[in-house]
Amino acid sequence: MSTEPVKHSRSYTPSPALPPELMPRMAAIVQVLAGMKTVSQAARELGLSRNHFQSILHRALFTMIESLAAKPAGRRAKPALQSELERRMKQLERANARLQKRLEATNQLLEVAGDLLQGRRHSAGRQRRVRKCAPPSSAASGEDSEEPHGRLLAAVERLHRLGVTMRRAAALCGYDASTFRRWRARVAWPGRCAHQPAHGIALRATQLVRDLHGLIGASALSHGIAGLTRRAAAAIKAQTLTALERERKAALDHVCLTQPGVMRGMDAMYFATPLGVRYALIGADACVPYRTIVRVAEHYDASLVAELLEEDIHRHGAPLVLRADRARAHQTPLVQALLARHQILLLHGPPRYPCFYGQLERQNREHRAWLAALSDLSAHPLQPLLEHMLSVLNTRWPRRSLHWKTASEVWNARAPISLATRCAFRAEVHNRTRQIACGLQRSSQPADLAERLAIEQTLEHMGYLRRQIGAKC
Repeated sequence: MSTEPVKHSRSYTPSPALPPELMPRMAAIVQVLAGMKTVSQAARELGLSRNHFQSILHRALFTMIESLAAKPAGRRAKPALQSELERRMKQLERANARLQKRLEATNQLLEVAGDLLQGRRHSAGRQRRVRKCAPPSSAASGEDSEEPHGRLLAAVERLHRLGVTMRRAAALCGYDASTFRRWRARVAWPGRCAHQPAHGIALRATQLVRDLHGLIGASALSHGIAGLTRRAAAAIKAQTLTALERERKAALDHVCLTQPGVMRGMDAMYFATPLGVRYALIGADACVPYRTIVRVAEHYDASLVAELLEEDIHRHGAPLVLRADRARAHQTPLVQALLARHQILLLHGPPRYPCFYGQLERQNREHRAWLAALSDLSAHPLQPLLEHMLSVLNTRWPRRSLHWKTASEVWNARAPISLATRCAFRAEVHNRTRQIACGLQRSSQPADLAERLAIEQTLEHMGYLRRQIGAKC
């Protein structure tokens, strides 16, 4: 026979096991219910009081009735307190899982940061010479790559997988995101590395790019020089253009004034309004980006220039030099008489050379950008609008070139120009003009070239102007 226990359904209740000490009470209750004995007789046989035995009988009947009653279908509802505790427990489990994941990510970030610091420490020393293109077997893993930047590339990849953006991860390593994209492409496609041409072919290609000032394309360069592939030609052209740009910046002559109030300039902007074209003439200092005055008029003529200069001198004092382009309105007798009365020298740049007034053009870019943010320029009066623009740019914009001060703060701290300094400056300019004019040939040169050179040399001699070759502009 099988001795396996009988399996019953979940709703089945097996027969209870009655303890021996309860059998007399059970028999008495059954006899009373069957009408064989009275409650008093059963109580006397059990040695209990009638009330006590009757209470036991009633509890047994109540339990029997409760068991016989029909129960509603479905699972028994949980108490409200238990449901609330289970809900809060699930919330705590989810929060705990999030914190655990964040802790793991933080540990990984700290580990990557340690690898980056260790990589920077190693890269500070001398590195061994490595091949430019790693084989595919070693390039599959950035950490085992023979490239000198393999450790940094692997660290950035790990940071990117942890949710850090590529730009931020690259910034943590001290590089740009485009640099890491180029490194990653080189590792992903090692076979696409350009074949290195012979030294003589590379020199000929470099010289050709220099002779044509970078105008030649990579395809034309590869067809013009035998044995040069297009990809190698593109690489040589890019390297040569980079070298040319660095040489150009190294040869730049950076000119800057050392004291505010010495030189002032002016430049015009035109605006299309419902009433027609209007001109705005803006004056500014040449040492700090401080705009001194603005005037709006219908015509850009001598009266506008004279009115602006007279008001500007009345508000901010007369400079030693006024820098202006070769517009006819700047060379009229009215303007010349005004400059002579205030002992101001007019400085014109070389003809058709806008770089001489690059500072004013750079400020006009800020003016146009500020005005472009307005939804409707024609809805505002032009003169008050431009005056507000100058006030905002002068007083609300701290600049790196001014050690995070505003242009107004630097301008208000300027030293005044004394009458003796002005007289000495004009006298030295006149003497230098006569000396320079003696050695110039006026055939193909502007008539005011000697005066322009004299003004620049005098400013530099008196310490108002400083030149530096190769400075970062």
